[in-house]
Amino acid sequence: MKVIYLKDSGKARKGEVKEVADGYARNYLIPYGIAVAASPQAVKAVETQKEGKSQRQAREEVELQRIAELIEGKELRFKAKAGAKGRLHGAITGADIAEKLSQLVGCRFDKKSVRLEGPLHKVGNYEVLINLTRGIEAKVMVVVEEEGTSRGE
Repeated sequence: MKVIYLKDSGKARKGEVKEVADGYARNYLIPYGIAVAASPQAVKAVETQKEGKSQRQAREEVELQRIAELIEGKELRFKAKAGAKGRLHGAITGADIAEKLSQLVGCRFDKKSVRLEGPLHKVGNYEVLINLTRGIEAKVMVVVEEEGTSRGE
């Protein structure tokens, strides 16, 4: 019997059409809502859903690529109190960088998309990688300055 899986299981992924034993389908897959019988209409509906999903993913990828081009090479400036030898009283974190990027571009960035080895604890310039999705990345320059100083002093 052919079935369409409604959930991921050990045998198949959601939306997959598989040939299974009649008893397995009637006694386990269908009663527990893991799969439904594969009628021609159901198969067509699954194919339509897969097509819509792939189109949606393609649109999202194009949008993320546009955002990556927009932020590539941008300079983000942070002012923080610093002590001796340029050591900050606190740190600049991935969340701080994500928030500043969100304000700059107008779309939400997650702190997990900011690739930092650790918080920035010193005054200086840092090149930071922003990972928007698999394969789409951008580099921004983070400039950490001591509070009270400005460019050109």
